[in-house]
Parts: sequence; structure tokens; C-alpha cells
Amino acid sequence: MNKNVTWKELKALDDIYRLKKSRAIIQNHPYIKHLIYDEGILDLKPDNTKVIVTTDRFEAFYEKEFKRTFNEAKKFLTENDIKPTANKAFTIEEIKSLMFIAENKEELRSNPTTIEDFSNEFFDISKHLKHRKSVKDAVFKILDIERFSLDKKENHWRLVIDNKNPLAVVMCENKSYLKQPWIAKETQTKLWYVGGNNIAIIDDIDESDLSKPIYYSCDWDLAGLQIFSRIKAKLEKRKKKIHLLFPNEPHKRISTYIPYHKSHWDLTKTLSGLVLETFTIKELELIKTLIDKEEWIEEESFDIVKMIKDVL
Repeated sequence: MNKNVTWKELKALDDIYRLKKSRAIIQNHPYIKHLIYDEGILDLKPDNTKVIVTTDRFEAFYEKEFKRTFNEAKKFLTENDIKPTANKAFTIEEIKSLMFIAENKEELRSNPTTIEDFSNEFFDISKHLKHRKSVKDAVFKILDIERFSLDKKENHWRLVIDNKNPLAVVMCENKSYLKQPWIAKETQTKLWYVGGNNIAIIDDIDESDLSKPIYYSCDWDLAGLQIFSRIKAKLEKRKKKIHLLFPNEPHKRISTYIPYHKSHWDLTKTLSGLVLETFTIKELELIKTLIDKEEWIEEESFDIVKMIKDVL
């Protein structure tokens, strides 16, 4: 799925799925052009190229890539009094972030911060909300606030997707899976955001949560595995175990030297400085291969539902 697809394109794709066509002016969007001219998943009406029509391949493609996302997004926008009209310019990723914020709104309202810190935490860029007024307005509506506090505070948000009867707790380095709350429902687990500088919250997790099996999902790079090591050490002090979720086969490996990635293996140290005893033999074999080839595996590339169901 292309994260730059906005609600306008998403709504048009749903129209095409239901009505077999759409007059929405989306032909110039790079991803839509790709579906038309490169993939042949969409087509233009021969006698009126302003109309996008379906193909034999579109129905299966839409159901796999977009149907659930559209239905969840539409339901969310409607429930939060944000009219799901075609002129909404939210990207799919922004909607997922808004859904995640709504899931944790009580925690977020009780621990206010600056707009820059909030924007950086939930939209990955500190100035995102300042440049995206519609998204900022939606955040304010969801949190029922008029502005962010200007007080500088260290963020210790307890960001969780709850489950009434969880079989396990899955702690995640990144927030991506928490922006997809249906994962918690499908796997019957509780999802926690525990990554980066946010691991201090482990000290305050109550015993009832820690009584369940605990797993960790992370990027398989130096930073992600270092965070896992620190979390494991913290939990060991509380006599609790945590298990690292092993990436699905086939592993989608990426060079560590790509523009948006900043975590590189330390080739001057054995196992890049990681402690061997922290990991199983199977995990060590994969880590050594990644170090040798200077590659990493991104958490978002996992089939997280399958990974969790395989261990429960």
C-alpha cells in the first residue's frame, strides 16, 4: 500500500470497487498512474478518459490492499465528527496516526507537550502539524483541546492498544502496528509502544500485564536489538521473560546504507557489541548474517499477525 495515497484517492478507489467507475480527478496522482499505466489494475474509459474504470484484476487487488483500511478509516472519521468527504487531504498514514491518537487520547491529554514534540512523536516530523492545518485541527478535535501546552516535558506516554482477555503482551519498537488496532483483536493480544527513549515505562507496568507471555517486535538492526537488550535486562530484574519475535520467511532485507536509515552495524566489535547471551542460537545466526552483509530487516515488513499466532 502506498502511504502517500490520500483520503481523496482512497474514496475514489472504493467508488471504483462498488460502482466499477469513478469521475474523481485522481489520474495525475503518481500511485494511481502506476496502477493504470504500469500495472493495468485500473483503466480509463475509452470514450471518456476522465472516467477511471475497473479491470478484472482490480477487485482482488482492492480487497487485499485497501478495503479494510477504507472501512476502518471511514468509520473512524465519522465517529469523530470528521466528515469523510472527498476533499479531505489526509494521507492513509495520517489517518492511522489520528486513529492511534484517539485510542490513547486520555493518556495524551493528561500529559501535554509542545506541538513540535507531539508532531515529532506521532508524525515523525516536528513541523508536520504546523504545515498541515487540517491534520492539526483533527488532532485538536480528537483531544478536545485548543492548543498544546508550551511546557517542556519528558514524554512518558503509556501508549497501548488494549484487549479485554489478552493471551500475551506484544511490545513494539515502532508505533506502526499500534496504528492498526485490529491486529490486537485478531491476535488477542495487548500491544504496547516500548521503543526509543520510551522504555522507562516498563518500570511502572503492573504485575497483571507482566503475568502474560511477553514478546518484542522491532527492527532487526543495531538500534532495535540494543533496545530489546535493555528491555530484557529491565524485565529480568522483575523476574520476567521476554521473547524476540522472529521475522517471517522470506526475510525482506535492506542495506543499512539507505537515506532514511541511521542505524549501522559496528564492524569493529564482535556481534556489533551485542551480548551473545541475550539471543537464541537461531537469532544469533540471523544477526551474524545481517552484520556480514550490512543489512537490516524493517519491523513494518513483518506479517505481524502470523508471527504472533505462530508463537501463541
